[in-house]
Amino acid sequence: MKTLLGHLEDLRWLLVKIAATVFVAWTASFYFGPYVLLFLQQPLKWSGIAEPAKFLKVFGPADAFAISVQLALYAGIILSSPLLIYFVAAYIFPALTRTERRHITPALWIGIPFFLAGVSFCYFLVLPPCLRIAREFANWLRVDADFWTVQSYVGFTTKFMLGMGVAFETPLVLLALVRFGVLNHAKLKWARPYVIVLNFILGAVLTTPEVFTQLVMAIPLTIMYEAVIWIAGFMEWRARRRASQGRGG
Repeated sequence: MKTLLGHLEDLRWLLVKIAATVFVAWTASFYFGPYVLLFLQQPLKWSGIAEPAKFLKVFGPADAFAISVQLALYAGIILSSPLLIYFVAAYIFPALTRTERRHITPALWIGIPFFLAGVSFCYFLVLPPCLRIAREFANWLRVDADFWTVQSYVGFTTKFMLGMGVAFETPLVLLALVRFGVLNHAKLKWARPYVIVLNFILGAVLTTPEVFTQLVMAIPLTIMYEAVIWIAGFMEWRARRRASQGRGG
């Protein structure tokens, strides 16, 4: 059994390894900055801007460097994420029981495609209409919308995609809580109306204040929550069936 100081020492080394890994990946990612920016410009092109490179502007001598740092940081975190997950898992797993490790390990690996699905959903289906509506809303206010700054655009799109990726992880978190007995089918059904309202609040916070963009984000989250309710009910039914079969045997 480790002492408190032993755990703090392990935590210190975990943070050191995470910081060093992100720093190395961030440094290596500077070369890919232009390619990352081209990737982020594509939804703007799909929204109706024929030449995104001319639509996005910088207004200071240090802006381009700041954008490069920002893009390299995002790319570095993505590139280093498998190692980061491994470091965190290696720190947490010794404190878990064998049953808990058996449940959490698949969830970690399944979480990666879920996160990528959320990012892809945002990139291909959510961002283009959101960007178009944002310009139309500015025109409705009679505000010049002939260009955006690169920093504001990169910040908006990356945070939006990361937020959607994290949102797509919520079904896994809820199912894990069901598996460990924290939540159940009845509690999930009871919370349904509150979750629907919360999904629309998230849609309003993370997107432009238009009903369409709120629906684009809130509807998939609500559908996933309904799927979690159904799966939780199935899990409880299967557990009851196994228990009855055990008593019958």
